[in-house]
Amino acid sequence: MSWPWSQLGLPGPADLPEVRHAYAEKLKTTHPEDDPEGFQRLHSAYQLASRMARQRKRQAGGRPPESQAERPVPPPRPPEEREGFDFDRLLEDKEEDPCRPHSGDEDQNFDFDRLLQEEESPSHPPETEEQDFDFERLFAEGETERAEARRRRGEERRRAERQQFQERQRQWTRREEQMNLQFRQEERWQGTETILHAIEMMYNAQAETEVWQRFFMSPLFQQHKGSLDLIFGLEDFVSAKNLSQEVRLALFMAYGFDKGVARPELRPLYQMLRPAWREAGREKNRERSIVILGVALGLVLPFLLGPLLDWGLIPAFGVSLGLVWIIWVVRKVVITGNIGRNVSKKQERRSIIKGTACVLGLVLLMSWARSKPELDWRNLLPAGDPREQTCRYIEKDFGVKVGSLYNLSETYADEAHDNIFYLEGDPTNKRFLAGPDGERDITHGKRGYTTNLPEMLLLWELKEFARAHKMEPVNSLDQDMEPWETNGTFLIVLPISEGEEIISDLGELMDELRQEKWYKALATRCELVLCSEEMEEGRVVLIRIQPGLTVYSAAQCLDVYEETFAHSCCAQILKELELDRDFLGDGEERYSLTNEGMAQMKGDKCVKLYGLNEEGAVAMEYYINPKLRNIYCVPGNFWETGNAEEQIGFYRLLYWGDRGTFNLFYPWLRVD
Repeated sequence: MSWPWSQLGLPGPADLPEVRHAYAEKLKTTHPEDDPEGFQRLHSAYQLASRMARQRKRQAGGRPPESQAERPVPPPRPPEEREGFDFDRLLEDKEEDPCRPHSGDEDQNFDFDRLLQEEESPSHPPETEEQDFDFERLFAEGETERAEARRRRGEERRRAERQQFQERQRQWTRREEQMNLQFRQEERWQGTETILHAIEMMYNAQAETEVWQRFFMSPLFQQHKGSLDLIFGLEDFVSAKNLSQEVRLALFMAYGFDKGVARPELRPLYQMLRPAWREAGREKNRERSIVILGVALGLVLPFLLGPLLDWGLIPAFGVSLGLVWIIWVVRKVVITGNIGRNVSKKQERRSIIKGTACVLGLVLLMSWARSKPELDWRNLLPAGDPREQTCRYIEKDFGVKVGSLYNLSETYADEAHDNIFYLEGDPTNKRFLAGPDGERDITHGKRGYTTNLPEMLLLWELKEFARAHKMEPVNSLDQDMEPWETNGTFLIVLPISEGEEIISDLGELMDELRQEKWYKALATRCELVLCSEEMEEGRVVLIRIQPGLTVYSAAQCLDVYEETFAHSCCAQILKELELDRDFLGDGEERYSLTNEGMAQMKGDKCVKLYGLNEEGAVAMEYYINPKLRNIYCVPGNFWETGNAEEQIGFYRLLYWGDRGTFNLFYPWLRVD
């Protein structure tokens, strides 16, 4: 298939009606504004196909076209052939494209058949030419003029079609607006009929006030309440029906007449409903006066009825106000038939039940509060100061009353005392640290504050225990700290001997403290250490426990104390006094000290240790009396060789640094 027939969708050369029909079909899918280039190609194909169809028709009829009847025939020239057509004669045809806009109805499509009607322009008058006329130049100039004419006609046609399309769109828009306006008018009228019909049905069914209120506040009524038809219909309905004051008031509020009349056409309806609004205002003022009178009576009633004051002032006020409220409910039910003019019977019964339950609950609450004299009602109010809130949290968690040193007086109102708190009753000696720490959430372990109060409470108890038993101070490791600080390690210094009573009394104290609420909050870093007095190389530790995790066992401590504590302390003393060797000679060999229990020496109960040499033989025997600070040393074979205690006498005085002296005893005579 060759061009232009392929552009028109034709299988091959066709007659002029078929060409026009094919062109019309193609125009339906090729619009000049959507595809200008495609439209130009289609129109050029149509023009060429039309000329070729006319050429074929003239050749078939055997008569020349009228436009060339009086024109002299030019000299014979070899014709250019393209598909068997005479292009010289074909190019002499000139057609006029349709330019006039379509004037059909705006809601119809383009009249493509009419668009295809073309008028053939008359041929140019023949020109007399000389014998040597340049036909090729004339042919080229004619082709250029025809191309320019086709371009102008195409632009004019596209402009006309664009104007026609815009005009058609405007007409469609105007028609759509008219249809929408008509639809809205019909919709408003249908909504008005529906509303008036619903109002009539509710009136005949004697619907409750709350039903009328819900209907007047529904989207349907609110959407159409500005319609003049509905306003006139409501005027007729209100004037013809005997509506209750509640229904009139609900309609009054639905139109917002309490804020004034916005439109003049609403004024007649406003005048009809205004008496109901005035009556509601008077009723509201009466109820307000009755409520004020009832509250005043409830406040005076406890002083008129003496037994109420026995419950306390606050419970008495609660009960009296509850009784007044019950009387007000009974009055509304008995006299007016309902609690409020705008509530249903079901709501009335529900309100009475709830009110009675509230009064009974109030009475029970006041009775319980009366049975709790320690309950502080101030804690029910929110705290304005975070320190005050921290005090409330601490009192609730630990069961002790505390205060903020910062708020105690202006003397401590500085940054140095910002987080220092104290126990009530002793703000001078019993102070501790505390401060707010985020939100309080007990379920997730967040107290809302941080404090060392549990550790300080334990420290204060142990200090009292040490003073009562005339022991060294417990806070010996806290020398560089403030009185309200602690490192959490508490030292109980035990004597080397005769410390059983202290261990037993400490067990009783710990059993008592375990019953305290604050004791359960002890941190795991808190540690209790039972040890000896401080020596040059540290202390001898009897036992370590964490009160927050481990239960102190006095029996276990006594067993360890009696078996090993005294011997460990005495062995440490011998090492620090350098007696764990041949102290009479120049020997540097240290003896291994072993626990040999207890023994008598010169009538005193002493701690017995052996000093073993490298061969494991007993090189020295030690008998130590910690209370008298006596140390008895005898050679390992002293008793086997027949020696006796009378031979052991005072040898010299030993200085133990700044911790005092020891008396060293050694035998003077040696027996072979």
